[in-house]
Amino acid sequence: MIGVSGNRPRFAIPDRLAGSRRLQLLVIGLPVGAWILWWLGGAYATLLIQSLWKTQGFGVVPLWNLDSYEKILGQDYFLKTLGKSFLIAGVTVLLATALAFPVAYFITFKMTRRRSLGYVMVIVPLWVSYLVRAYAWKVILGDQGFLNTALMGMGIISHPLSFLLYSPIAVILTLTHIYTPFMILTIYAVLEHIPQSYIEASRDLGAGGLRTFVRVTLPLAMPGILAGGLFSFGLAAGDFVAPLLVGGPDAVMISNIIASQFGAANDWPLGAALAATMLAAMIVVIRLASWVEAKSLT
Repeated sequence: MIGVSGNRPRFAIPDRLAGSRRLQLLVIGLPVGAWILWWLGGAYATLLIQSLWKTQGFGVVPLWNLDSYEKILGQDYFLKTLGKSFLIAGVTVLLATALAFPVAYFITFKMTRRRSLGYVMVIVPLWVSYLVRAYAWKVILGDQGFLNTALMGMGIISHPLSFLLYSPIAVILTLTHIYTPFMILTIYAVLEHIPQSYIEASRDLGAGGLRTFVRVTLPLAMPGILAGGLFSFGLAAGDFVAPLLVGGPDAVMISNIIASQFGAANDWPLGAALAATMLAAMIVVIRLASWVEAKSLT
């Protein structure tokens, strides 16, 4: 059907075709949704159910109880470790954002002719194995590593700084290095879609470069910052490889405890309860980030 509005033709989709389109989307989306629900929802349901069971002997028996959750709430060690994991993840996100935003801004607004090259340069580090990048920091921060050798060679220190490796600092540096590319990509994706006319209008109204950045660019980039930060926060908080390789007793994270419960400790209900507790905490963080995003857009 064709309608006329002024001098311009207006096309309207018949209700019959619109209904057919919705039916096609339903037919296509239903199997995909069912598949996702089965593998994700089923896994979460299994995790929650197992957290309510009991360890007996060398196995798990379906005796419903809240012993695992009482153990988590009754021992400060678990909650402190969860808080420390979130703290490490938060510092990682702050450092990754501070590094990622200037790079994404430069690629978007300064590399206009070679933007694809900058994009590829960000992706290339992701081709290197996670373990290789983690071990690289082990080499850099070790007593005989690059950093200590360079500092002693310049006469800044007289002996190696042993607190660098096997510490929360090493874990934060490793996680920042690993997840900064993800922050760059998410921020770049948002900056790329900011209309240039908005920035030109701000400057035409007399706003300088700094004020344009603070009042126009930064608020419009906030969804990308929050999305990348939330993505990096979840991965960093649940990481167990970096603490295992470059962390120490003071850098144990909640994921390491969960892995040990399913492994050496053989206490699957407690491990499932810890995982469910972490999942609930992450849901709170996601809701908080959604609230911040909504506030930033109003």
